[in-house]
Amino acid sequence: MDFGESVETVDEASRASGAPPSDIVKTLLLIVDGRPMAVLIPGDRKLDYRKLSDLMKASKIRMASPDEITELTGLMPGGLTPLSECIRGLKVVVDSSVASKDRVWAGGGTPTSLVQVSVRDLLRVLKPLVADVSQ
Repeated sequence: MDFGESVETVDEASRASGAPPSDIVKTLLLIVDGRPMAVLIPGDRKLDYRKLSDLMKASKIRMASPDEITELTGLMPGGLTPLSECIRGLKVVVDSSVASKDRVWAGGGTPTSLVQVSVRDLLRVLKPLVADVSQ
């Protein structure tokens, strides 16, 4: 759904969709020990780097730069969607608090769009590792 205005931040997405921040899913693109991966967490939580590091047995984790996001996904920062082919091709971790929900709003592929998706369908498509990686 294109809102015709920026939904790049959780606050903007929440305001436009009418959904609480906990029902907005952030798709984070990270570089973990030199390899890209995606992590989905609720909009009202932050990534816990220590938990993710322990889970992945990783020594170095960082957020992908805006240029890396575009290079790896073909999408603009702020427009990442977990439904894109490029995200499906990566290792994906979904925070356990997302997995417990029925439906969520996620990026729609552009900085002005969101998609409401069934979490069951999201998990079926992404085949992610589900774990507690947020705080």
